[in-house]
Amino acid sequence: MVFEATHSKYIDIGCWQLNTATQTINNKHERKELEPLLFKTLMYLIGNQERIITRQELAEHVWQLNFVDDNTINRVIFELRKQLACDLQPQPTIKTHYRKGYSFTIPAPEPIELSSKTSDTTGNSEASKSYRVRILCGTLIALAALITVLYFVTKQTLQIKSAPQPQPQPSAEIFHNQILSWYRGHHGKLYNSPDQRYLAYNFKADTNEVGALGEVRLMDLTTQHERALSLPNGSNILGWSADSTWVYYLYRSEGENPICEYRRHQLSPKTGAHDQLLFRCSGGLINALFDFGKDHLIYSRRGYLDVPNLGAIYSYNMEKQQETRITTPNNHGFGDQLLAIIPESHQLIFTRNIGDKVELLVTTSTGQKTLKLAEFPHLLWAANWNTKQKSVLWFDHNTSEIKRYSMQSLTELPAVKVAVEPTSYILPMSENQLLMTTYGYDHDSYVIDLNTGKSTLFAKPNIYEVIMAYLGDNEFAYNDSIFKDVESYGVMHIDSSHRYSPIAALSSGYSIIDSDPSNQQILVKHVANKQTEVRDWKSLDVLITLPDNEQNGGTRLGGNKVAQLRAHKVTDDKIIEVTFLNDKNNKIITVDDIVSIDWYDDHHLVTLSSNRNISLLNIETAQMTPLISGSELANRTNEVKVRPTITASNGAIYLYNRQYVYKLDANQQITTILDIKASVNAESSIYYLDAHADKLLISYLTRYHNEIKLYHR
Repeated sequence: MVFEATHSKYIDIGCWQLNTATQTINNKHERKELEPLLFKTLMYLIGNQERIITRQELAEHVWQLNFVDDNTINRVIFELRKQLACDLQPQPTIKTHYRKGYSFTIPAPEPIELSSKTSDTTGNSEASKSYRVRILCGTLIALAALITVLYFVTKQTLQIKSAPQPQPQPSAEIFHNQILSWYRGHHGKLYNSPDQRYLAYNFKADTNEVGALGEVRLMDLTTQHERALSLPNGSNILGWSADSTWVYYLYRSEGENPICEYRRHQLSPKTGAHDQLLFRCSGGLINALFDFGKDHLIYSRRGYLDVPNLGAIYSYNMEKQQETRITTPNNHGFGDQLLAIIPESHQLIFTRNIGDKVELLVTTSTGQKTLKLAEFPHLLWAANWNTKQKSVLWFDHNTSEIKRYSMQSLTELPAVKVAVEPTSYILPMSENQLLMTTYGYDHDSYVIDLNTGKSTLFAKPNIYEVIMAYLGDNEFAYNDSIFKDVESYGVMHIDSSHRYSPIAALSSGYSIIDSDPSNQQILVKHVANKQTEVRDWKSLDVLITLPDNEQNGGTRLGGNKVAQLRAHKVTDDKIIEVTFLNDKNNKIITVDDIVSIDWYDDHHLVTLSSNRNISLLNIETAQMTPLISGSELANRTNEVKVRPTITASNGAIYLYNRQYVYKLDANQQITTILDIKASVNAESSIYYLDAHADKLLISYLTRYHNEIKLYHR
């Protein structure tokens, strides 16, 4: 079958129209953006329709390799079938031919029936020929007169319409705000019930006691009355039932007999149990949980492909006790996070983190049809469903706007600009009101001198010291980027006298990633341009420019070399690319299951796998030398799961979890060198660690009192 091209960049493939310029498929109901590998595969299938295409052909023409693993091809074909699934006709089909390959077909549309009253006589044709000529001449004269009149009328109309029309811009609306919360403490993530009446949230009283437990509170938004739910201390809210009568939560307790359970609590018990155990924790933790009926649970859970922070969305049948995966996340990011549900249509609202971007998506309860609503350069923590307007709502922090997408017209509705105070969590309820929690954290840094053990605290009021880098001579740099748009990111300098000042050359959209004090070099990235630069620290001259890679695995600077852990552009395999700054040459090493790297010495990288195996990689021979297994590491740290980040300096390796920093020395001995809760505050937790020369830099945050506010107009 020859495909039909309706435009130079459009290709009709059955129920879909493929836009080759944007690499999207569209129909009258939805629009999907294809990943580059899926697009290349589809284009090759289209160009070779109705014949068997071998796996070797796909390897050579799509991947441009001599050999590609069967599992990789199977996954791409599976995902492509999923994207092409359609309720309309005709449906494109990818058929598997056992031990041969695949074929791609598009069923022909139903033929149009022509009228049976077709004139096939010739006698009357000659007789009426002169009559038709007279009619035709008269018609042409009338048309000429009509066209002359219309020309002048249309010309004036077009001149009016062709004048440039100003594009409507959302104006800043006047919103009033009021505090809804009454108790002093930290208010966590907000979950509003599908009927919009209730708001459930985590709450922890304002205390510095170690081990103080939080609770789940409920607010009636019609009366603004709030109360604590009768749940065990240490519970965390996860979501709502579709009928707004149950809340889902996670209960965890530590001790000799630790407990980790997923449960649901009925607000107004009528029959049956008031509180029910669903199932006990297994695998990665669930971070959002809803339902489409008591026996049909929907949740997002981390740990997909055994990668600790990679999330996917699943359904769970309570009667059969059977879990089914709904979404297939991209493994170069944090994966999929469930935000809300659309109860009436059994659809899910979720985000997908892919490297340096986040997509807001809607899919069905089976994952067969997915619609992309928006894309962001940052994480999105909340979205909502407006039943009256049949629209999805979210807040765009870059533009400070309430965004809305109609699921009836499949178009984005006009945005509403709202001037809100800085925060990371905003939940729109409609175009006229939103809920938010004021920002409840301080960002500070803690530096340990590895020679003397002396510590220094960088914690100036109203300044967020985020991800610091050591520049040498007791000078540091940090990112000044909290609550700023991408163009306003900047790098700040702290001199040896603790004086803060902006670095002018790095004040417009830059952030610092790494540093090499011994060679006086820094690694920075331009956030908007998505590129990484190695600069001389003194002159700030650019030594080399590389593609930005931070969200895909990490980039490390050391010994006049840059190591990037990322995915291969064609095969999608994990690789480490080492670039030598002296001659700009590079070397690619294929690796497996590595999540973090750092320079150990001039010839070795230390690597951390997803299951926490630690090894040394020789960049010259590509030989991997195991140092300690993940199971042994857990055994020596009392089963503490360390974060997927590793750093090294002077022959020692450092790891951390939210509370502790661990040192692994050259003799494979592990010691705890910092307890952030004991050293700083019981409400403090570590979120970044980096070692440079004789300095260990620790970025941490401290939770403090915040409030729930309602903005309305």
